[in-house]
Amino acid sequence: MNSKPKLRVPYPTHVGAGTLVEPVNQSYPLRIICYGTHSGEAVKTQKITLDLLGPLITSKTRLKLLLRFFLNQNLSGYLQGLSKELDENTNSIRVELNRLEEAGLLSSELQGRRKLYQVNLAHPLTTDITSIVRKVSGIDALVERVVANLPGLKQVWVCGDLARGMESDTIDALLIGEQLDAAYIGGLSGKVEKLTGKKAHAQILERMPGDKAAACLLVWEKEAEQ
Repeated sequence: MNSKPKLRVPYPTHVGAGTLVEPVNQSYPLRIICYGTHSGEAVKTQKITLDLLGPLITSKTRLKLLLRFFLNQNLSGYLQGLSKELDENTNSIRVELNRLEEAGLLSSELQGRRKLYQVNLAHPLTTDITSIVRKVSGIDALVERVVANLPGLKQVWVCGDLARGMESDTIDALLIGEQLDAAYIGGLSGKVEKLTGKKAHAQILERMPGDKAAACLLVWEKEAEQ
């Protein structure tokens, strides 16, 4: 009996080079159904966006850094490079990097005269923070919907700005699997834009090309059958 795919947040990994299989000649706009809750109509229609973290994290610079490092834990960065990437002044970035390092969420190592920062994978809250930033970025909503309805799905990858740890108005996804229902993917009648404020696009492949893997983020993978 095939095991039911379970939603999880894997540590970002890269696959080896595979045989490129041509996609189904087009990309499909992907929408997601927003399920109701017992908390009332306001909760049902509330967008899952970065704004939800505003009352909790009042520093926009800190929030940008959390997205930058925890959306894709493979990423690292130097002070000057982060300042340019996030369009924030160097002093603001330095202050927040120091705070996150003091809290143990980031670690650093000296490379020459510069510090290279990365996520501290040993911190007990690392997985939880990753889950939160992926939820507010719209990634979790996308994964939950496609995993539930595509039994032949093997992997879900996110590319573009989100894979680089940057906030984005779109979710660009690669769905890897066999006999995926292209018509279903093209006609999903949910409300991803209403739910997340983002437009989502999905491309179907049978295998993940090695050259694409380096620029994308693996966000879900089907568990191996026992």
